[in-house]
Amino acid sequence: MTRFAVSWMFVVTCAALAVFYVSQTVEGLERELALQQQTILKQQEAIHVLEAEWSYLNRPERISVLAERFLALAPLSADHVVSIKDLPQRLEPGDEDAVPGLPEAEEGQGLAAKATLASVRSGE
Repeated sequence: MTRFAVSWMFVVTCAALAVFYVSQTVEGLERELALQQQTILKQQEAIHVLEAEWSYLNRPERISVLAERFLALAPLSADHVVSIKDLPQRLEPGDEDAVPGLPEAEEGQGLAAKATLASVRSGE
């Protein structure tokens, strides 16, 4: 055989090996793509189920029953609404003595404890 024929056989063999390698790589990527598509379909089904469950749990009639049972809410009356001007100003630490009507608290109690004690005594 001549050198020319041997070199062509070498080139054809290398080309065949390259085509085989590329085809195997493509098949592997196709399998991976199929698995990813299956995973996407499963996730979409799960999302669909969760959306249906969310819609079922957020029905207004169900929420109103739960609100009546657990929250004990009542409609607001007009005397519950006040303007900003009617709200008391924020106290600085140490100014608790300047508030009229707050009972004397024991040593170590802060403003929150005094306010709670005042609201309990006044029946609110």
